[in-house]
Amino acid sequence: MIIWSGRGILVPLITLLLIVISTIVSASFNSTQLAIYMLPIAFLLAGWANWHLGKKWNDRPGRIVVDEATGERIELKARHTFFWIKMQHWGTFLLAIGALNLLVSLLALIF
Repeated sequence: MIIWSGRGILVPLITLLLIVISTIVSASFNSTQLAIYMLPIAFLLAGWANWHLGKKWNDRPGRIVVDEATGERIELKARHTFFWIKMQHWGTFLLAIGALNLLVSLLALIF
């Protein structure tokens, strides 16, 4: 079961698309050195894209409506989440995964 609201479904789609593209690029160059860095780069790009889009969409101002019966003001605002987590937070998480994966790849080359 996948749960999202708004455009939150783009989180796994963007990530999967960038992973597939990085796999195709690394396979086409037939280089093990390049293949080591392509997955971390894909996660870093996915993190940046999700953070940027989530920040842009979730920070838009909502519409204020007034309940005629009570006079209460309510803000109607679209939320873009994936499993109840905002897109920009997924972006931060994916950036951390990419950075950690890149660090491990670099350390593997040194040692």
